[in-house]
Amino acid sequence: MNPLPEICCTLAKYPDVALIVDAVSSFSAMPIPMDALGIDVLLTGSQKALALPPGFALFSVSEKAFARAGQVTDRGYYFDFLEFRKQQAEDMTPTTPSISHVYALRSKLEEILAEGLTKRYERHARTNALVHEWVRARGFEFFAAEGHRAVTLTCVKNNRGIDVAELVRDLRSRHQLVIDGGYGKLKGQTFRLSNMGDETEETVSHLLRCLDDCLG
Repeated sequence: MNPLPEICCTLAKYPDVALIVDAVSSFSAMPIPMDALGIDVLLTGSQKALALPPGFALFSVSEKAFARAGQVTDRGYYFDFLEFRKQQAEDMTPTTPSISHVYALRSKLEEILAEGLTKRYERHARTNALVHEWVRARGFEFFAAEGHRAVTLTCVKNNRGIDVAELVRDLRSRHQLVIDGGYGKLKGQTFRLSNMGDETEETVSHLLRCLDDCLG
């Protein structure tokens, strides 16, 4: 978690600097007041807290960012904000869109609005707290420092020295559940537990019980 309010207050002193925020794991799980914070480009993806299949990128752009884009002569085509705005005015897209993602996103937005944003944020906070309680009670530690832990995902440090690969295999074979066993240089040293998207207290509690079963 980045201290966005503090960063934005600092950037207010430097009007020539554009602020781009990667909200892939946090979008729709916590409030991100783009205009109030002065965010120029907000980026997210479909596969995290929106709980949709991967393959769809979404962005929101401020007038300042549009103006900055207009100063770039070789800005490419794939993510040309000005081309997107031009096409949007005509109810079009620059290229053939992923129609299935568009319909899935519309359905998901209807679900989000039916639940209510405040209730959605509170649900993510509650399920995140359940995971944190489990981590502490089982003698594990957090990989991220206090104050920098996501509300949607918990990276658990393998301070107990368990066989993470075996845990992942057992969880899949016994309970048909999948967690991430770390990747790259963190493989085996961490594992990640998600509480984002459509997860509820019931589903997260079920995952934690199954983890207990596999840990013995």
